[in-house]
Amino acid sequence: MRNSTNLENHINQYSALKQALQPHLGWHGARISFLALFLLALLKVKTVNLSELAVGFGGKALKESNYKRLQRFFRNFELDYFESAKTVVGWVNIPQP
Repeated sequence: MRNSTNLENHINQYSALKQALQPHLGWHGARISFLALFLLALLKVKTVNLSELAVGFGGKALKESNYKRLQRFFRNFELDYFESAKTVVGWVNIPQP
């Protein structure tokens, strides 16, 4: 029963995070899905080590598959850090000077 509750909680967090990210990023669905999984894994394992993050993705995919997915993302994608920072600041309601 507890595993079922954990899975439902993870799915709810994943769905909510995807919905929160979508309006702020002009990315296609697969990229948004990856980012949501990545952020949840980052919070779960509390490290930036890719092999440990790969375990935090969970699901049916092998750890090695998730690791390769992480490598491809960081090798082939350039993140706009300014836009990302603006989005995060907007979410946490940091007052502007």
